[in-house]
Amino acid sequence: MTLLIRLPRLGSGVSDLLKNERLIGRVLQSSFSSSAVKMEGHRIERDTFGELKVPNEKYYGAQTVRSQMNFPIGGETERMPLPVIKAMGILKKASAIVNKNYGLDPKVAEAICKAADEVISGSLYKDHFPLVIWQTGSGTQTNMNTNEVISNRAIEILGGKLGSKNPVHPNDHVNKSQ
Repeated sequence: MTLLIRLPRLGSGVSDLLKNERLIGRVLQSSFSSSAVKMEGHRIERDTFGELKVPNEKYYGAQTVRSQMNFPIGGETERMPLPVIKAMGILKKASAIVNKNYGLDPKVAEAICKAADEVISGSLYKDHFPLVIWQTGSGTQTNMNTNEVISNRAIEILGGKLGSKNPVHPNDHVNKSQ
């Protein structure tokens, strides 16, 4: 399925684009996969540019939603390939193991490793990695998608609340020293 969205005129400004509820809703509704466990509603997450609605059942967060808004192109066949996502899981697990030796809380490191194992297995790919290959070129969005998924899954493993960034932060813990 190809994701086709008409963007507001460029002259309307970036802030108007980011606040465009219809655009956000259409991007979220056009998710490339569906979760086996459906949860109603959304949670509010924040990034540098403000608040965004994130579906409750998703492990990704605000930066992944924002990437979907900024790159509303491509479709199922243009998603980031599974081998790339698995490689990101390997990288994040290796980093957690090393960072544990340099002061990362062992419980946080273990939860990151368990979540990374799920990424490596491919079991989280369909429902939590919606981004397409069309990005800015550096892979920042895919890196953050991976950080958010691993962070939220690790939070869940530790009994916390999705989107809280506590006790596992996507940047401070999952992306530490990378």
